[in-house]
Amino acid sequence: MLKHYWNTALRNLIRHKRFTIINMIGLSISMAVFLALTNYVGYQLSYDKFYPGGDRIYRVDYFEYQQGQPVLQSARTHDRTALLMHAYAPQVEAVTRVYNEKAYIFTEDVRIVDQNMLYVDSSFLKVFPLKLISGSVDQSLTPPSSVMISKSQAHVYFGDADPMGKILYFNERLPFTVTGVFEDIPANTSLEFDFLLSWSTMPYYGWISRDGDFNAPWTFTYVKLKDHVTDIAAIDRELTDMANKHITTLEKRGHTARYALSPYEDLHTSAGALSGEAKPAISKTILFALISLAIFIVVAAWINYVNLSLARSLERADEIGVRKVFGASRSAISGQFLLEAVVLSSVTFGLGAGLYLLFTGPFANLLFTNIAFRPTQPATWALYFAGFVTGTTLIAFYPALFISRYKPALILKNKLSIGRGKAGVLQHSLMVFQLFLAVAIIGITLIAGRQLTFMRNFDSGFNTSHTITLRAPASTNSDSLRRSRYRSFRNDVMQHSAFRSGTASMNIPGQEIRFHDEDIHAVGSSNIKKQSYWVMWIDEGYQETFGLTLLGGRNFLEREPGLTCMINETAARALGYENPTDAVNTTIMNAAHDKATVVGVWKDYHHESVHKPVDPIVFYHRHPNEYGYYTFYVQSRQGDYLQNLQTLWHKHYPNDPFIYYFMDRFFGEQFQADELFARLLNLFSIISIAVASLGLFGMASLAMVKRTKEIGVRKVLGASVWNILVMLSKTYVRLIIISCVLAFPLAYYLTRQWLQTFAYKIDVQVWMIVLPGVIVLVATLATIAGQSIQAAMANPAKSLKDQ
Repeated sequence: MLKHYWNTALRNLIRHKRFTIINMIGLSISMAVFLALTNYVGYQLSYDKFYPGGDRIYRVDYFEYQQGQPVLQSARTHDRTALLMHAYAPQVEAVTRVYNEKAYIFTEDVRIVDQNMLYVDSSFLKVFPLKLISGSVDQSLTPPSSVMISKSQAHVYFGDADPMGKILYFNERLPFTVTGVFEDIPANTSLEFDFLLSWSTMPYYGWISRDGDFNAPWTFTYVKLKDHVTDIAAIDRELTDMANKHITTLEKRGHTARYALSPYEDLHTSAGALSGEAKPAISKTILFALISLAIFIVVAAWINYVNLSLARSLERADEIGVRKVFGASRSAISGQFLLEAVVLSSVTFGLGAGLYLLFTGPFANLLFTNIAFRPTQPATWALYFAGFVTGTTLIAFYPALFISRYKPALILKNKLSIGRGKAGVLQHSLMVFQLFLAVAIIGITLIAGRQLTFMRNFDSGFNTSHTITLRAPASTNSDSLRRSRYRSFRNDVMQHSAFRSGTASMNIPGQEIRFHDEDIHAVGSSNIKKQSYWVMWIDEGYQETFGLTLLGGRNFLEREPGLTCMINETAARALGYENPTDAVNTTIMNAAHDKATVVGVWKDYHHESVHKPVDPIVFYHRHPNEYGYYTFYVQSRQGDYLQNLQTLWHKHYPNDPFIYYFMDRFFGEQFQADELFARLLNLFSIISIAVASLGLFGMASLAMVKRTKEIGVRKVLGASVWNILVMLSKTYVRLIIISCVLAFPLAYYLTRQWLQTFAYKIDVQVWMIVLPGVIVLVATLATIAGQSIQAAMANPAKSLKDQ
């Protein structure tokens, strides 16, 4: 009997090719999208979940307020915070400081720049338990100038030789001895590193105080709590008490402060981005939106299946009637239809999985560039398969039950009423839901695309299109001639006509500024407003190279007398000057009690993306003595300017690799997450329309079959082709109108919520909400036009004779 059902199911699927193909296309595409989205979101949600006891790891964040308003919200803390942690928070099992850098690391044979390294306390391995290949948890990070290295990098630098005890050189040839090797950490981590350097190295070289201080928050502090500690708020209060007791400058600034613990495993999807984050977070809202899209697209494909099954029931009425006359039970007929659903869903799952593997593997650059997916294990594939087949079979249960209820007498007398009553209401309701999803997704996509275009075209206030940036040499960090070497290099570059100006700076636009100062104020001013100021080190070429607008005063001079600074408009207002140019020739004092004369004020420019407002920035005339960037304005990208630049680089910096960035691309990398979201929305809006159109096409085709006699009668009675077209189309137009009424408010609400994450954003206009409905209406009418015209122009004599 089962073999008979199996053969019958295959024959029916092959015989009704249109039904089978439409369902296979819709279900396979929806399955591929579902796999892609769930694996992408699963990968993002899996960040930082691989450390044993990871649910007990927390980062200590720092906040400062004036009169209840935040002036600093930082992921970093003061370096003395960790040393007092156990005294104020006995719930802490272990604590470590972490300072992240990208370093030039080399041996005599291997030289690699921009390596991920961390300076860490010797207790780091107690907070973050790594899998050690060699070395000691307690001792490997204790001596100054010791380094632990990942297994892969050990192979890069030392091949198959044992790296223990060997020397690695960092930046300006600082020697570090390898004291341990650990297994590589997974890529889905918020704290990337291949090298762990002992914290004791920094006070050993006199870079910082051995006992730390509370001058500025600049380092990460991570803690691991003891087992069964749940009252995080109590620890926050204890640490906040520590902050207000030990940070003596708070009272002078009129500030209050607090520390707060953030779960390490949640950092990658944290709601509010803080300054100084090690890695940009991704919005949990976006992840939930993508998962919702994945579910909606599968549901839309299932709706197609239900609608087409119900609509196709007229074609199978004779088959059902004959089987019932010969004694087939309702359960036997239902089982036949459910078996067809199992066969169809099994095949389409294979097709969908194949599409997913194809477009996330060999053809990844076509759709999913720079997108990481969670590896799918065999058990997960089995779960996906079982879920999809079970879901499709359950969805098919209603049409199977409905069809099995047909009475043989009505079937054989051709008196079935298909598409009316409860079945008709269900079909229309499902179609409304499907169209509602399509309209909502297109509306959200349109507004997201407009916002992305707005961001791309937003006037950032500086020039990016003609600038090329070089990573400054790391080998000369401690070289007393570093500035003169740079000037010699810049002068040689300027001899080539392709270049107009050059500058050295600690940071470049598109990158968070490295330092900030909470104690800058105008000397002699009665201004009581305090503010956290970002601090940049630049030279006199910064203004011309980046095309900044000078509002008042002057630019830096090459040989600047005394300590001077430039500020932006926002900094001038924060200092208490209603007219920013009034700040020219005034004096400011910083946290180190150094006084500097404000020689000029620049018009605000967006150093970072439009997600953030413009911050107050103070620019000191100082050459960056570590890392930094050298940027040149290129008058024309024609010719061999890049080759000339590289030749001059190797002449002046033979020990450093030539690494360059085009500023327009570098600045645009800030929008990668938004562009990814918009790209995925574009893809899914097309898919949602395609899936809905497939269903409409199938339903319209079968509807024309059912209404052939009606159309013939109307034509005999004088109805024109246009009248027939209107009659056949008005049902679908009505469904679209209902869908739009439901979808417009949802699209408006969701996009408004998303836009709140931007400091600068577009206004949602009426046409942006209405246009998606028009698009879906046009797509719907275009989908059913062919069948409608064919039915309307058919010879009524033939259609009535056939009936």
